[in-house]
Amino acid sequence: MSTAALKTQPAADLDKQIRRAKAVLRELKATLEDLEDRRDLAAAKKRNAGKPGTPLRQAARELGL
Repeated sequence: MSTAALKTQPAADLDKQIRRAKAVLRELKATLEDLEDRRDLAAAKKRNAGKPGTPLRQAARELGL
């Protein structure tokens, strides 16, 4: 986009575009964080495959619940 086009565009339109761009970036960040969490979970499952789990009562006791 040329600078001439930017000068003729009302400030309200630019503000709207900026707000929308920020919203899109927030959505992308959240999606990336979700994907990283899924990758970490998959790695943990692979790492712990075949190992016995912790019984719920024991985990609750250890966490003070």
